[in-house]
Amino acid sequence: MDMEEVGNDNAVVSMDFFSGSQPSHEEFGSYSQPSHEEFGSGSQQSQASRAQTAGPEDPIDVDKEPVKGQGRRAMADRSEWWAHFIKIKDGYDVVIAARCKYCTRQVKAKTDRYGTIQATYGGGVGTWKFDVDAIRLAFVEMIIEDELPFAFGEKACFRKFMSIVCPHFTLPSRRTTTRDAMRRYFKEKARLKNFLKDSCQRVCLTTDCWTSQQLDGYITVTASFIDENWILHKKIINFFLVKGHKGEDIGKNLIRCMAKWGMERVMTVTVDNASANDGGIVYLRRHLNKSPSNIAKGKYLHMRCAAHIVNLIVQDGLKEVDMSIKRVRAVVRYIRNGGSRIGKFKEIVVEEKVDAKSFLRIDVPTRWNSTFLMLKAANVYEKVFTRLAEEDLTYKFDLSEENDGFGCPEEADWENAKKMEEFLGHFYDLTTRVSATPACYLKTHSF
Repeated sequence: MDMEEVGNDNAVVSMDFFSGSQPSHEEFGSYSQPSHEEFGSGSQQSQASRAQTAGPEDPIDVDKEPVKGQGRRAMADRSEWWAHFIKIKDGYDVVIAARCKYCTRQVKAKTDRYGTIQATYGGGVGTWKFDVDAIRLAFVEMIIEDELPFAFGEKACFRKFMSIVCPHFTLPSRRTTTRDAMRRYFKEKARLKNFLKDSCQRVCLTTDCWTSQQLDGYITVTASFIDENWILHKKIINFFLVKGHKGEDIGKNLIRCMAKWGMERVMTVTVDNASANDGGIVYLRRHLNKSPSNIAKGKYLHMRCAAHIVNLIVQDGLKEVDMSIKRVRAVVRYIRNGGSRIGKFKEIVVEEKVDAKSFLRIDVPTRWNSTFLMLKAANVYEKVFTRLAEEDLTYKFDLSEENDGFGCPEEADWENAKKMEEFLGHFYDLTTRVSATPACYLKTHSF
C-alpha cells in the first residue's frame, strides 16, 4: 500500500490496495528496508493509521502516478478541461469533485445530481443539467410571448438548429405545443385567480365592445390592480363573443365574467361614452349593491374613458378645417395609388432636396391619431406637391372639382395643415400617456 499526503489544511490521501494476488519474487526482492531516520520520524506509522481510518467518503487525490501492478489502467480523460483540474475521488474510486489548479475552487462532479461541468474560454465554471420539462416550458413560453405559430417546432431549419444546440431534446409537434400552451394558460389562470381572491384588495375593470366584418359582436374585459409591492398590473381576463351591444347584455356579461374569476371587490368600471355602456353600468351597479363590499353604493363605479373624451374633442376640432384635411388626404391617396406616381414623386423629392425619413401615409378617418401622423408626413413634402401640380396636368385634373374631387391643396390649406399638426400633437402625446402600458406608468408630475 502506497500512501501520500499533501501538506495543507485539506489533506488529500491516495491509497492503492493490492488486488489480493501474491507478489512475485522480484517484487519482494526490490523491497528495501527503511532507515532509522524513517522509523524515528513516525511518518510511516501516522500515514498507515490515517489509511486504516479513511472512510469511503474521504477525498483521494487521483492525479498521482498509479503503482505498478494495481489492476486495469484508468481510462484517459477525453476533455481538455481536466488538464486544469485535480480529480477528487471517494473510497470507491468514483469522482465526486474537481479542484481548480489555480483558484483551488471545488466543483461537484456527480452528474446524476449536480449536472455536467461546463466552462468556456475566458469565463467561469458552471454546471448545467438537462431537463426536458424546463426546455419544453421555455419553448411554449417563446411561442406565446412572440406570437409564433404552434407548428414552429416542425420547421426544418429550426429543427436543424436545435439538433446542434441541444441534440438530446426532441422538439414537440404542433399538437403537443397546443396542449402545452393550454396547460400553461390554465396554470396561470388559476394562479391569477387565487391572487385576485386572496391578495388583491380592489380591482378596476375596463371593457369595450366592437363589431367584426362578419357582424359578430365581441367584448373584452381588462383587470387593473396593484399588488402588495405597489406594482401596477394589467391583465386581459376575458375576450368572448356576445349576442348584442345593448346595455343589459353588457351588464350581464360583466357579471358573468366577475363570477368566473371570483371578483367581488370592484372599485371602478371604465367604458367609453356610448349610451349602451351607461345602461350596462346601471345594470351592474344594481347587482353590486347587493354586496356589502360595494363602495358608496356604486356612486363612483362609472369611469369614462379619458382617451375617448380626447377623441371626441379632436374630432370636433377637425370639422373646423375639414376641407383642408380632405384635400391633403386626397393628394396623399393619389400618390400612393400608383407605382409610376410614386416614382415621379420621389424624383421631385431628390431634385427639391427634401430630407425626410418617413414617406407618405394615409389615415383612417375614424382614428384622429392617424390623421395627425398623415399631416405630419405630408407637411414635409409641401414643396414637392406644389411643383407636381405645376408640372403634372393629370394630377391636377384628377383632383379637380370638375372630376368630383376636392381640388389640389392651396397655400392656405397647407397653413391649416401645419396648424392642425401642431394642435393635434399635444393630444397625441396626451393619448399616448394615458394609454400607456404597465412598462410606462402615468405619473402626476408628467404634466
